[in-house]
Amino acid sequence: MKFFLNSSQYFDTNQGIDLSIPLRDGENNVNAWYCDPVRIEAVKTEHFIGDINQGGVVNFKNIFLNPHGNGTHTECVGHIAKEGFTINQCLKEFHFFGRIITVELSALWNEAFQENDSCIGVDQMRLATQDWKGEKVLIVRTLPNDTTKKNRQYSDTNPPYFTAEAIDYINELGVDHLMVDLPSIDREQDKGELVGHHRFWNYPEQPQTHKTISELLFIPTEAIDDRYMVNIQIMSIESDASPSKIMVYPISNIKE
Repeated sequence: MKFFLNSSQYFDTNQGIDLSIPLRDGENNVNAWYCDPVRIEAVKTEHFIGDINQGGVVNFKNIFLNPHGNGTHTECVGHIAKEGFTINQCLKEFHFFGRIITVELSALWNEAFQENDSCIGVDQMRLATQDWKGEKVLIVRTLPNDTTKKNRQYSDTNPPYFTAEAIDYINELGVDHLMVDLPSIDREQDKGELVGHHRFWNYPEQPQTHKTISELLFIPTEAIDDRYMVNIQIMSIESDASPSKIMVYPISNIKE
């Protein structure tokens, strides 16, 4: 179905591109933060089995997962706050204009840990957002962008992250919803500082409860760097984060 944005542009709901990574049972999932693999198991009792292929009359299964470590997820300021903010309370709108950008990683010497890190810095962000038009969603694809991101095991690998200056610049752009194909916007081991999260949400000084961070996306090459209509789908769950489905819809020009 086509939705007309104005007299010259529209988006088509049949042309959506899914940027989330499907969850499946077992170890063939993306994984971070030392989490156990996703488990999807039939409920079994003395009188019931929730699996048709095992003789049951319905499929009736439990799902065990951690939103932060087992796949694409969207989190709110409750991730770092003591006040108990939840994603269901904080995210009240689900459709936004957004932009996909692609950035090269740069090396940064980390004095505290005495090693080189791969980072997204403010210079890369400025270069990639030269045609920024006030979109509320920023979707960041890192290079190289291969399909191993769909089942990569990130724990204890010091994945790339954003510098504090890059997050400050993202705030200057007016971004409310930051989405990345990384396990976190912060360093895996950072002595618990989570500088990027704190700066993005301005916590604890003035918590920006309407803002979200989505991590562990996979942004296929077919989703070119451009402006999109973005749809964020979450569970109605009173927790700091939810597994999420992120859809983007290309914005087309009406041909005269």
